[in-house]
Amino acid sequence: MKIVPISKFTRRLPVLRRKIMQARTAEEAMQGLAAADAIEEAMCEAGYRKNTEVIRPANELRFVARWRLGQLLAKVERDTGPGRGKKVSRLGTSFRSYLRDVGLNKNRANECERIGAIPEEKLTKAFSETAREGVLNTVESMFTFARPFWKIKVRSKRHRAIRDAAASNTMPEKFGPFTVLYADPPTDFETYTEGSYRGPNQHYPTLSWDEINNFKIGGKSIRQIMHDNAVLFLWCTSSNLEYGLDIMSAWGFTFKASAAWDKGKQGTGLIFRNMHEVLLFGDRGKMPGPLYVPPSLFRYPRGEHSAKPPEIRTEIERMYPDYNADTRLELFSRSDAPGWTHFGFETSTAQAAE
Repeated sequence: MKIVPISKFTRRLPVLRRKIMQARTAEEAMQGLAAADAIEEAMCEAGYRKNTEVIRPANELRFVARWRLGQLLAKVERDTGPGRGKKVSRLGTSFRSYLRDVGLNKNRANECERIGAIPEEKLTKAFSETAREGVLNTVESMFTFARPFWKIKVRSKRHRAIRDAAASNTMPEKFGPFTVLYADPPTDFETYTEGSYRGPNQHYPTLSWDEINNFKIGGKSIRQIMHDNAVLFLWCTSSNLEYGLDIMSAWGFTFKASAAWDKGKQGTGLIFRNMHEVLLFGDRGKMPGPLYVPPSLFRYPRGEHSAKPPEIRTEIERMYPDYNADTRLELFSRSDAPGWTHFGFETSTAQAAE
């Protein structure tokens, strides 16, 4: 059998790669994908099938084409349309019809979208790991590498859908419903310090546990101002965990996890001198997990009495970045911050929403 020079195949790869990366439509990316598949197949037929390193450039280009196609498919906007949740594109046709028109089936489209979730700067790393193992890239190997990125992408998509649903379901008073709730209740409880009383009501107005459980804004309970799918971040002290969990339940949330704030300075306490406070986390409905997972211990210095570090609010924003002031509420807040609706004794929203 006459050996076909490898250069016959490899010299076409740089030009084809540029065309694939410059593709602006799914049709253009699919043309590049078909060409890349054809080159690798031709190399195999020419006798290079077992020469992994020779065939690797063409193999990688096949998955670059799938990656680019997946990115372009992800940009096709889809809305929930009539009839068993069909997805309808902005083009006025169902997404399935759109795929059929461009010559793609649903499984291949899903395959490409998963691979397309890999960040561009990570794609080379995926290829390097396969090369280090001495094997060629496969759909399965790319799926394995793409899994964490695809998971985040799916979560983000669900978060945006919940945000949009909440935003389109605005209450008559223009307050809610909210999907992210961050609360630091002004609880009235005794703190022990030898020789003196240092309760929180010496610093700001406080509420009883029942008042917090049944707290209302504009005549609506916390349950009523929250979206069906939502999360709650709730502060409580170490001695009041039981009450904190009661509040969470009264507001319609299920406890899931907790974190702690290390204040870096000794406080009050009868059993232990408290140096930390607890941040409880709960959810309701079908709220997806966060897009960013912070460590469970926050280390920030104390500010004025009971005030929580603004950095923790920033961490919550990183966890749920797809929300904004229309869908994020800080309850019992001490100050205003961009990107949130605030309700508290010392905030600008308090009088307007009462």
